[in-house]
Amino acid sequence: MFLYISELAYLHEAIEPKVVHRDIKSSNILIDDKFNSKISDFGLATLLGGDKSFITTRVMGTFGYVAPEYANSGLLNEKSDVYSYGVVLLEAITGRYPVDYARPPPEVHLVEWMKMMVQQRRSEEVIDPNLNTKPSTSALKRTLLTALRCVDPLYEKRPRMSQVARMLESEEYPIPREDRRRRRSDNGTARDSDPPRNSIETQECKLL
Repeated sequence: MFLYISELAYLHEAIEPKVVHRDIKSSNILIDDKFNSKISDFGLATLLGGDKSFITTRVMGTFGYVAPEYANSGLLNEKSDVYSYGVVLLEAITGRYPVDYARPPPEVHLVEWMKMMVQQRRSEEVIDPNLNTKPSTSALKRTLLTALRCVDPLYEKRPRMSQVARMLESEEYPIPREDRRRRRSDNGTARDSDPPRNSIETQECKLL
């Protein structure tokens, strides 16, 4: 999956104008016999110029992967792709669909179910039961933390794709939140002991 991350990071951060894929989902990831992954299907891709932080466009994409700000108001930027990637990451961990109406009501929406399981400190129970080899506890928590940051309902709090790559490769645990470090250095008032201020940060605390 790392090649796939680097491709998204290139589209979002290395070229001008940026390219927002708009339909990141598991079925649009091609994997070869060596498990190298590549993005496919750029039919909905949109350009985002450097003078714009977002654009307003007709909502497209696949239900279950679409970021909330895009689904609700048509506001689109590269962080919309980050949200979709977070959903793909949760799929890989759990073996579940993003939306599955065959499951009990609390489990229909993968993102909300995952938040509930982490809130209840049941993160070990979310692993795909069909996996032959179970991940280590540290690897699972690192991946879950990364995925939860990607699906933060506030797009400005989501990491860039280059940061996602570093999070998944990092041996540091818990993974430092770069925007939190920046706020501390800027205003000199926030402390490590400050209480979480949003639901994703609350989930992170449950994983520690």
